[in-house]
Amino acid sequence: MSRIVIGAADQALAADLRSLVSDQADAEIVSYAESTHDLSVLAGRERVDVVLVHDRLGPQDMVDVVREIGARAPASSIVVVNTVGGDADKVAALEAGARGVLEYPLDATDFAAKYDAAVAWSHRMGGLISGVVEDTARELGRNGRVTVVAGAKGGVGTTTVATHLAVDLRRRVPGIRVCLVDLDLQSGDVAAIVEARQRVSIADVARVSQDLDSGTIMDALVEHSSGVSLLLAPLKVHESELVTASAVRAMLTLLRQQFHVILVDGGSHPTPAQAAAVELADEVVAVTTPDVLALRSFRRVVLAWEHLGVREERSLNLLVNRVSRADVITTDAIAKLTTARLVGAQLPAAFRWLEKGVNARDPDVVNEATWWRSIEKVGVEVGIHATSALADLGVEESGSRRRRGRPPRGRRGSGTAQDDRSDRAEASQRPGSREAGQIAVETAVLVPVVLLICLLVWQVGLTGLAFVWNGQAANAAARAQSIGQDPAEAARDSVPDSLRDQVSVSVTDDGSVRVATRVPVLCTGCGTLPTSVTQEARAVREP
Repeated sequence: MSRIVIGAADQALAADLRSLVSDQADAEIVSYAESTHDLSVLAGRERVDVVLVHDRLGPQDMVDVVREIGARAPASSIVVVNTVGGDADKVAALEAGARGVLEYPLDATDFAAKYDAAVAWSHRMGGLISGVVEDTARELGRNGRVTVVAGAKGGVGTTTVATHLAVDLRRRVPGIRVCLVDLDLQSGDVAAIVEARQRVSIADVARVSQDLDSGTIMDALVEHSSGVSLLLAPLKVHESELVTASAVRAMLTLLRQQFHVILVDGGSHPTPAQAAAVELADEVVAVTTPDVLALRSFRRVVLAWEHLGVREERSLNLLVNRVSRADVITTDAIAKLTTARLVGAQLPAAFRWLEKGVNARDPDVVNEATWWRSIEKVGVEVGIHATSALADLGVEESGSRRRRGRPPRGRRGSGTAQDDRSDRAEASQRPGSREAGQIAVETAVLVPVVLLICLLVWQVGLTGLAFVWNGQAANAAARAQSIGQDPAEAARDSVPDSLRDQVSVSVTDDGSVRVATRVPVLCTGCGTLPTSVTQEARAVREP
């Protein structure tokens, strides 16, 4: 069944189109639109096969409408119904991406031919994009994957997550082309986290979005030492007004042709530019923290996206950052509060680990393996590290298990013994490696000292217990001696069974009782601690 949406404010034209569509086999009209904005939203949300649009629909120009629908729904065929336009208008519509132009008054034969061609193209393109058609890379060409990372509110770690995902992917697969777009237009911090100097920004690219080409946008990128290409936020806040939704769609469409993976830091404020990126993205990762304030903000962001018709909650990936055992709100509780897919690989609370990287403005300074393992798991789970994409590149994933650190410059990991020696030498020179070695040496020295102190404390405790029980045994022996009973038996009965064999009793010439108890020895030669305790008690004969 082919899905069709009609955009026509003229009721007579809409009725003619409806009649012609009803004559086609397996055709279904899913909706009507009476403005170009409504038509763009419907085409993107309904995932239709064919869009029939009147050239006088308005208020947008027809060329802009065709481009916008092509960006929102790349698998939809657009057919323009021309009523007043000349040859130049027809050519412009076709160059913008329309699959055909129908002349008014409509002819049933012409409509059927162009409709069949549009449906065939749409089904073919949909199969290529979804990967159903074999040899997609050869037929479709390079078609990068766009992932938007957006925050529930400011301060949840959106920029850090997006930046580290890009750096980690570039480390794992040196041959992959990764672009990081800073779309947090009001307070973009990507340049601060990776210490990148910029001459142009995304606002400069947006100025020429109507005539944008691949060369222009590539000239605006900043090549970072990690291998990640950066399209940075404007330095002046007022320039953010230049970055419109249509400009974002045009930029991301061109970046798809140049990069394998495009990561977008969408910020935490719903804006038209952010909404355009969210709608166009293959995957959207919403970042939150396990607290009530962040979860409420996440709900507001989702409602804004749903109201704009760009993304539904159930299609989102919800990533919980700064997870710890002390959290009152658990991830299980968060999963019950949302219909979004909860990312299983939560990120730990890593303030101390990340502080060094933020202060140094270099993600490579963060040498905590637990953090990078979590980042890698997130990338795999949300599809950034797609196996099929890596296979199309012909790049092996053997590097994914390497120890996290700065990648060697100018090499691709040939795997020879010389390369292995170079890797070990380079690793030994890293600050993180020296710190790890120092910790290992200190641990080897401190462990025996700590054990010796524990033994000494334990031995002192045993000596004190022996002294207490020995005094009780001496008193019991003296009482038994006073009434004519066996003092040795009385002394042994008054102590625990573990000390019975350690107690010895003797009676002095003046009638006193001397009791000695051997102290259990755990620490042989622990200083001057006694090995036995002796006490004497005077026995008084009863008259």
